[in-house]
Amino acid sequence: MALPTCVLDAKKIDFGVQVTGYLCCAEFQPPCMIGVVFSETRGRFEDGKTIRTSQIERVVELQGYQLFETYNGSRYVICHWWHENGALPEINMIH
Repeated sequence: MALPTCVLDAKKIDFGVQVTGYLCCAEFQPPCMIGVVFSETRGRFEDGKTIRTSQIERVVELQGYQLFETYNGSRYVICHWWHENGALPEINMIH
């Protein structure tokens, strides 16, 4: 499976930490993230699979991307948010 352009762009960035995977169509579903994963380094998920992360412990903004660190020690870069598909409004528009 070819990687989406947004993933290819994110993979060019040096985040200074080991990235576990890159999420597209990401949605924050407290306390976890849901998204379509690509380039997952632990061998648990194939490209294009929808996953739910473990509990989010920390969020860091790096070079225009958000990096989510989980309870299990994984780090996911958000390449694309679900609301960017036009599927629902941005969260700040809802409140």
